Amino acid sequence: MPDRSLEPSPPAGRVAVIGAGVSGVAAANVWKRCGYEVVVFEASSQVGGQWAQTYPGVTLQNSAPQYQFGAFPWPFEPDRHPTGEQVLRYVQAAVEHFGLDVRLSCPVASARRTEGGWELSFADGVVEAFDYLVVATGQYPGNDKKRVPPFEGIERFGGAVLTNIDTLDVFDGQRVAVIGFGKTALDFATWSAERAASTHHVFRTPRWTIPLSLLGIHYSRPFFARIGSDMMPSWGHGVLHQRLLHRHMGFVVSGFWSFIAALFRSQHRRDAKLQGVDASVLDVVLPPASQFVPDLRSASALAPPRYYEHVAHGGITAHRATVASFFEGGVELDDGSRIEADVVCVCCGNDAPTYPFFSDDIRGLLEDREGGPALYRHLVHPQIDGLGFSGYNHGFLHIALAEVGALWQVAAFQGDLELPTPDEMAASAQRVAAWKQANSSFESTCNLAVSTRFQQHLDILMGDLGLSPWRHLPNLPAELFARYDPTHYAGAVDEYLLARGKRRAKGQRQRVMELDG
Repeated sequence: MPDRSLEPSPPAGRVAVIGAGVSGVAAANVWKRCGYEVVVFEASSQVGGQWAQTYPGVTLQNSAPQYQFGAFPWPFEPDRHPTGEQVLRYVQAAVEHFGLDVRLSCPVASARRTEGGWELSFADGVVEAFDYLVVATGQYPGNDKKRVPPFEGIERFGGAVLTNIDTLDVFDGQRVAVIGFGKTALDFATWSAERAASTHHVFRTPRWTIPLSLLGIHYSRPFFARIGSDMMPSWGHGVLHQRLLHRHMGFVVSGFWSFIAALFRSQHRRDAKLQGVDASVLDVVLPPASQFVPDLRSASALAPPRYYEHVAHGGITAHRATVASFFEGGVELDDGSRIEADVVCVCCGNDAPTYPFFSDDIRGLLEDREGGPALYRHLVHPQIDGLGFSGYNHGFLHIALAEVGALWQVAAFQGDLELPTPDEMAASAQRVAAWKQANSSFESTCNLAVSTRFQQHLDILMGDLGLSPWRHLPNLPAELFARYDPTHYAGAVDEYLLARGKRRAKGQRQRVMELDG
C-alpha cells in the first residue's frame, strides 16, 4: 500500500509566482508538491529569467551537479560549466517535467493586497485571486537597467558605450576599454584581448577571483564540502560545531583563509604562465590577503581562462584607477592618463530591483534601501503578510537554497513554523544586513544573497523546519568531505509532508479523545 501520509491534501489554496527563472520554477514546484494550485507569470516570451537575457559565450560559474533541481537531475549531459543555452534548455525541460502552469508574455500590471490574499491584474483587464504571492523576479533588474555611472563628458564620446553585447564581433579590431571588475567585466576583457586591437581594463578595486582549479583539484571540491563551507564567517551558524569553531577557535578560521588566499595567489600566477615574466606584473590585479574573505560574496567571480595570462603578457593593460571623464576619442583616468577607445564596456553592476506592480506603501517597504530589502531569513518581509521572495537567498548552492526556502515559506504560511513577532523579525533582518555591510565587500544587492554562507543558511532553514541538516549521514567522512548538491535536499519536501501528516493525525486523535472523554 502506498504511504498516504506523503500525498498532499486537495489544493490548499492558490499561489502566484511572478517570474519563470530558475528561482521561480524551483519555488513553484515546491508549492505544487505541497498541495497548492500554482500559476507562474512570466513577462517575457520564454522561461529562464536572466539566462534568457545574458550575453553570448557566457557559461555557468557553478558546476552542473551543484546547479540542478533536487528532484530533476540534468536530463542530458551538459558541459562541466554549462553554457547559457544549456541552462535554458534545462529550465524548459524542468517546467515540462514538473507540469507547471507557466503563462508567458504575461506581465503582472498590479498586485494588490486583499483581506484574503492577493489580487493580480493584467493588461487585458483580467483579475485573478491568490492566497499567497511569491516574487521571483530576480535580484537584478535586467539588462536595460544596468548601472551606468554619471561619467563626466560621456555625451562627447564618439564611440559605442555598451553594458551588454549580442555578439563577440563588437570587439573585432577595435580599441576597447572595459570598466569594472565583476564577472561580466572579466569575461569582456578576456574575450576582447583575443579579438581587439587593444584592450584596457579599468577598475577602482581588484577583487579576488576563484581559480577553476587549485593544484589540479576543481574548486567545487573544497567550496561545496562542509570542511570548507563551515569555515566561512557568517551572521548565523545553524549547527553546534560551526558556533564553537567561530566563537572559540578564530585563529583556526583566520589561519585557514590565509592559507587559501596564498593558494589562490599561487594558482593565479601559475595560470598566468609567467615563463620568465616578473610576477609583479600581476600586482595590479591581485588584491591583498586581508580582502580575501570579504570578497567571497554574491558577486564573486570565477577567473576566466587566460585572463591573468593576458594581463601578464600584454593582451590586457590593467589600470587600478577610476574614470575621471570621457573625451571624444576615449576616457581619461583620475591619474591623468588617457585611453583611446572605440568601444567602452561599462560593467558596473546593477541597482537593487524595483517592484512597479506593488502599491506605493508596499514599494516603500521594499525599495530605495541600500543593498535591497532586508528580509527575515532572506525569505519574507516582517510587515507584509502572504508574500514571499524566491532567489533572494542567492548563493553558491542556489537551486537548493530556492527550494528549501520555498518549503520554509509553505511551513510558515501553514502555521507549522512559530515565527517571531514582526518587530523581532525586522530586528533580525537588520542585524544580518549590518553584519554584511561590516564584513563583506560592497555590492548593491547584498541583502538579497547568502553567497558563500549557503551551508550555514541551509542549516538554519532545515533547523527551523525540524529537518536534519546532515544530508550525508550516517556516512561521516562524506558529511565532512563530499560535495553537497541539491539532490541531497531532494527528500526535504517528503520529510516535511510526512512529519506534518503525523502531527495532524496526532492532533486529530487527541481531539477525538477529548470529545470521547
